[in-house]
Amino acid sequence: MNKKFDRNNAFALNIVDDTSGLSGSIQDLIPLQGDLFSFADNSISKVLPAESIDPENLHPETRHSYQKIYSIGCNNSYVARTIIQTKQILNSIILNRDLDKQIILDHAWSCSELLFKCEEAHYRIYNEVMKLMHECDAIVEKGKNKSIIPTLPQVDDLEGKVAIFLGNAKRFLEKTHEFLCLFYNAPNSGSNFQTYREWMAKNKPDKANIIKMLEEDKDWINQIASLRNAHEINHSKPQFDVEIMNFKLNPGNKGSTPGWKYDFRARQGSIQTEFSDILTDMNVYLSNLLTFFEELLICCIQDSSDKNYNFEIYKQIPENINKKCPTIYFVSLKKDF
Repeated sequence: MNKKFDRNNAFALNIVDDTSGLSGSIQDLIPLQGDLFSFADNSISKVLPAESIDPENLHPETRHSYQKIYSIGCNNSYVARTIIQTKQILNSIILNRDLDKQIILDHAWSCSELLFKCEEAHYRIYNEVMKLMHECDAIVEKGKNKSIIPTLPQVDDLEGKVAIFLGNAKRFLEKTHEFLCLFYNAPNSGSNFQTYREWMAKNKPDKANIIKMLEEDKDWINQIASLRNAHEINHSKPQFDVEIMNFKLNPGNKGSTPGWKYDFRARQGSIQTEFSDILTDMNVYLSNLLTFFEELLICCIQDSSDKNYNFEIYKQIPENINKKCPTIYFVSLKKDF
């Protein structure tokens, strides 16, 4: 006989992959922005207790559920090194009393989701390029024996996918800079990253590490912001634009993969005269964005930790990184303690 369902009883959560049908090992459950999220190996899901579905208890038979929101999980480095790593560090350190760990964690989640969207846009372009590359090569090679080389297949809506990447990348930088507001009470300067640097140098001159970091990273940060603003769906104009090239036939019967080049002279910037590979550049930007998030947040936490506790944040040696959840920073006793 089945036990009568009582939604007030404790319940077990078993995350099942909607494509493979296999259960995913849950690595962590984290409350974020008023909801509970499950982080499995290959997915992130929002846990939906019955009371969140039927808050007035009008239907006592309402079951618990979950909603998968991302097809990446703890074994993805962007997941591990943003929200999971932030939670682990915050749980292992004492902050000054005026700082709320949940607010910091919620903000880290806002940043994380923007970075996930950047990675997804990059992956969509990568996936199509890999599928079409050999097809393009075959068309070109076959056409060399004739007088005409037929049209080359194109990455679908390449302009749109690039816009999604750049839009989320710039927004990610804005949200990550907002940690300066949470930890140092800096005014929110939106996308005016220079204002953040100037404010920190003037008002927090003793925070040498983070001031140095912001200064060293300013060029590539401005590059991403300019690429986003110069995209044709935003603020493109003569001598301030980004030209995006899909698969293309070049002189000498040579095909080229998607690329881009920019002209920022209208805003006292530089000009790129030759196309560079979009996927390679995006991959570099993704790495920079992730590292910037990690290092800025760690600087903030270190500056705001209770100095009465002898703990420090260290970087994991590569061979000790857990492949199931590849975080790279951890908290431990100071080595000289």
